[in-house]
Amino acid sequence: MMKKRMGAMLMAAAIVSSLFIGCQKADTADGVKVYYAAIESGTYYEGWAEQLEDQAKMRGLEFDVGYAENSVETQDAQIKNALTQGCDVFLCGPVSSDIVTELKAAAGDTPMVFINNAPDEGQLEKDRYIYVASDEYMAGQYQAEYILEKLGGKDEINIVILKGPKGASGTNGRTSGLKQTLKASGKKINYVFEDFADYNEETARELMEMFLRTGRTFDCVAANNDDMALGAVAACEEAGLAMDSVFFLGVDASAGGCQAIADGRMDFTVYQAMSDQIAAAVSAAEKLAAGQSVKEIEGATEDGKYILIPFEKVDAGNVEQYR
Repeated sequence: MMKKRMGAMLMAAAIVSSLFIGCQKADTADGVKVYYAAIESGTYYEGWAEQLEDQAKMRGLEFDVGYAENSVETQDAQIKNALTQGCDVFLCGPVSSDIVTELKAAAGDTPMVFINNAPDEGQLEKDRYIYVASDEYMAGQYQAEYILEKLGGKDEINIVILKGPKGASGTNGRTSGLKQTLKASGKKINYVFEDFADYNEETARELMEMFLRTGRTFDCVAANNDDMALGAVAACEEAGLAMDSVFFLGVDASAGGCQAIADGRMDFTVYQAMSDQIAAAVSAAEKLAAGQSVKEIEGATEDGKYILIPFEKVDAGNVEQYR
């Protein structure tokens, strides 16, 4: 009961705070106002906000941010308030792809650049509602290609999959890319364990410990991000597993993931050029605010709905380039 009451108090505080923050006026009176509606606070999204703000300031844009703390109501309220404060364009990480219609309504006619979590394609519109990211399918495809390269001599491959949050675009895209690429190989693929670990290292470790108690054999762990791969590594090390008999794969090329590859504890990850995504997102926001097309931005798709930044493969052979 105390946790529920505290959660309600925090949500209320976030909404009240958003009503006072809005899009705060910067020194440049006539500058374009950009508002970042972030999914939640914490290291990851606050890191995005810092880099987005740096990019905005480089372009002479005003910038503000609100953290929805995974609350649909808070994010809706923050966007409505930012609109009343005169924001010209939104950067938005939707709390859920299911609420994009409501978020667009809250923003009125103001253009919106989606980041962090992909809306359904039907929600996007050329040069008005666009999505900037890397192609999540490709991350899973690269994992599958690595697995097939290393285990190509086996007719049957046993795989553990640790997935991000249920319904998240990264979870869906990365898992789909992995499975479809493996299926196309014609080999017998057994998914001996598969569950959602929500991009969390400790959750992944607990799930992996539970799976290990079944005694089932497996050839590799394919995780939707590096933190979950590291959780699986820790569980297997604690259980005394022969680590050279299993491959561990992640996504993101995080500092921890790259260090684990350098140390021989992890085998593969996929670099997601966050800084390039951030630069493209702010560039797109500036163009949309001015009523211009994003077609000249590198990575823009022909339909004008996406700007896609390529992933890059990372293993022991090139990991030093990403550390």
